[in-house]
Amino acid sequence: MRKSFWDSMTVAVITLALFLSFSPAGACTRIFWNSNGQTMLVARTMDLLQDDAPSFYLFPKGMSKDGGVANPAKWTSRYGSLVTAAFGLSTYCSEGINTQGLAYHYLYLAVTRYEDRDGRRPGVLEGRYGQYLLDNAATVSEALQLMYQSQLVPEAAAGFNWPLHLALEDAQGDSAVVEFVGGQMNVFHGKEFTVLSNDPTLDQQVQNLGRYQYFGGTLPLPGDVDSISRFVRAAAFRSTLDNPSLTRDPVSRLFSAIRPESKPFGAVMFSGGRSIPAPQTLWTSLFDLTHKAVYFTHSMTRNNFWIDMSKLNFSAGAPVLYLKADRPDLSGDVSGMFTPPPWKTDTTIFPLLWD
Repeated sequence: MRKSFWDSMTVAVITLALFLSFSPAGACTRIFWNSNGQTMLVARTMDLLQDDAPSFYLFPKGMSKDGGVANPAKWTSRYGSLVTAAFGLSTYCSEGINTQGLAYHYLYLAVTRYEDRDGRRPGVLEGRYGQYLLDNAATVSEALQLMYQSQLVPEAAAGFNWPLHLALEDAQGDSAVVEFVGGQMNVFHGKEFTVLSNDPTLDQQVQNLGRYQYFGGTLPLPGDVDSISRFVRAAAFRSTLDNPSLTRDPVSRLFSAIRPESKPFGAVMFSGGRSIPAPQTLWTSLFDLTHKAVYFTHSMTRNNFWIDMSKLNFSAGAPVLYLKADRPDLSGDVSGMFTPPPWKTDTTIFPLLWD
């Protein structure tokens, strides 16, 4: 039986490598609503050509972890966290939130070129870097300080390079976007950085907004699914959320703003003068950083549920728990449906499968 478990693990790792090797297939949009006076909310779409089979992991505080590279960062988690993992791999997580209300999200950025490896700085593999930040930081400022002291290392050891930029938010309303361009880490830090999509870089996206009607220009909002158009729509609809005449609950209002950035199945992108299949929106998440809750819906299984973190045990010594996010039976509050993962979780390497 042990051999069959290892065979399953090999298939999962190969599948992830193939999934990441088709990097143009990744696209996403993120909106942070930090000005409603009630709660800090952030939503994102996950857009991919291939299903990433998302799963949630509950990690308690007090766990010993390392960065998985030569001269790794080593730490014991100060805070518990809830993360979303691709293909069930606890060491490749696309986003997450910790018990202090700090959140992160990875989004695809084709022009990314990471820093050359500096052996003097402790390194953390890309897939577990978000966990590193959630485990050790309570705020965006603390997370950025960790980023200056450590180094995000691409997953070259697994045979792929997944070009990403990173969005951060906290329960105080602070925000940051971190991009790696030309081997340099560029940080955009401030409450005003509330929208993110994909290429081009954030500074170019913001500069482009001035051409459109919502931002003093003359062009109407674009309707295509290209990254630059999604950024414009997201920024425009983010600006409408603060209308004081609207009284619907904030969660519903933010969902209404992020959904127009979703990409339907079969849509086409025309970036660069050529048409290519657009990665469809597979799932959408929303984090309530103030009340520590996660809302989630998967496009293909048509589920719609939420997780109340106050009902979960993040204390030191508590077990690691797991929930497949694409189950069609998930509806309403699923906080009580977490179970131990179907493998022994060792966060220093890919999850090991034991009989």
